[in-house]
Amino acid sequence: MKKHFLRHLTPVVSALLLASCSGQAIAPGASSQPAPVQSAVTTQRVTPEVETTIAETIEDEVIVKYRAGFSTQSQRTVSGAEVLDAFNDSNTQLHRLPQGVKLQDALSQYSADPQVDFAIPNVNFKVQMTLKERLKKWFGDDEDEVVVVPQPIPATGTTAQASKPLQIQAMDPLTQSQWYLSAMNMNQVWTDYGVGESSVTVAVLDTGVDYTHPDLAGRIIKGPDYVDRDLDPKDEHGHGTHVAGIITAGLNNQEGISGMAPNVKIMAIRVLDAKGSGSLFNIAKGIAYAANNGAKVINMSLGSPSGGSTMRTLANFLSRYAEARGSLIIAAAGNAGGPIGFPAAASEFLSVGAVNEDKYIASFSNRGKELDVVAPGVQITSTFPTYEVTANQLGLPHDYATLNGTSMATPMVSALAAMLWSQNPYLKPAQVRSRIEDTASDLGAIGVDELYGHGMINPALALKQSAAEVAENSKVQAIQ
Repeated sequence: MKKHFLRHLTPVVSALLLASCSGQAIAPGASSQPAPVQSAVTTQRVTPEVETTIAETIEDEVIVKYRAGFSTQSQRTVSGAEVLDAFNDSNTQLHRLPQGVKLQDALSQYSADPQVDFAIPNVNFKVQMTLKERLKKWFGDDEDEVVVVPQPIPATGTTAQASKPLQIQAMDPLTQSQWYLSAMNMNQVWTDYGVGESSVTVAVLDTGVDYTHPDLAGRIIKGPDYVDRDLDPKDEHGHGTHVAGIITAGLNNQEGISGMAPNVKIMAIRVLDAKGSGSLFNIAKGIAYAANNGAKVINMSLGSPSGGSTMRTLANFLSRYAEARGSLIIAAAGNAGGPIGFPAAASEFLSVGAVNEDKYIASFSNRGKELDVVAPGVQITSTFPTYEVTANQLGLPHDYATLNGTSMATPMVSALAAMLWSQNPYLKPAQVRSRIEDTASDLGAIGVDELYGHGMINPALALKQSAAEVAENSKVQAIQ
């Protein structure tokens, strides 16, 4: 019987859905066996009930964006509405409607106000259907299994830098399980173009991050926690820690894995709770905070299902807000195997799909004309909290886990963006986006298509072109 190795097990999801609910890729010749790990332990198999969620409107909450120049001293709200929260100098507010006021009536009233830029419902996501049922739809009645990667035994000995001072080569305990590093030729990329600069920050809007993890030590900047309303973005789910490790886990520190850009900083912003859910308004606040506090890249491994058109206006506003402050938002395309969800569907977000080891589109990866690029997203090993979190109740281990999803592909693109900014800090967000798209390796139909977008990211070519541009600019300045 064919076995499907599903790595991402969480009752997942966001207020925009954690866009990483797993699924196995379908492709000719694709291997269904897990990558080998450097660990003298036996693989554990569990079959928990996996659940996913869909968007749900919060009937008594409205997000209101007032036009520039609006004065909070003369509040313009639906009569009796309570202002629960605000950001963007109080011009963007969350209102709770008074009892008895219908949502649609309130939206009409706000929209009729000439001082209101837009008004949309606040959105949350709650568990509705089991992922196992989706898998039966994709794969028939084959048995579904989860392979859990236990904590590795730390490797000993010299690092690659010591043995080959001119060549950087990942040699951490779980390097062999990181197939995507060799697929993107990262050893040569690091050797030729470096491992990123600590001056570049990637904001991870997620369930928080385990900032005590030994593979992330010294790389995490604590941002706000919009769930508990404090300044401690500790991960209580596991997803955010996994995303962070893909970007910046230590290279050759004899701990677990190697991040793609191990010198860059992560700004941990908690917008999703221990169940992987949170409100659209909190996510919007997280984007504004990241953009206002120096994050060059904003990673959003979360998203709503397709049909979330009520979010389009807010998503486009936030992307323009971030770009004006020098930030690029990179978002997961989603895991429904259908149309691109929000916020990735917003035209100004860089939307990321997932491919497997054979560079075929993963069956779960959403597709459509909004898709920009793809990156590896199947059997991705990364950091996981060192303490007990919600996802452990489903059989996932501490310290390191192997997951599937567009959530895993998205931070790979974020890492590349951070490396491009490390090479040239003067790039505009639109330039970084264009460089990533224009240098992607074409897959599928010739040219841009709805399965692969521009293709799979190619860090070596992107950084080579950027390096040539920097060198040319230096020559011009020297002549002048």
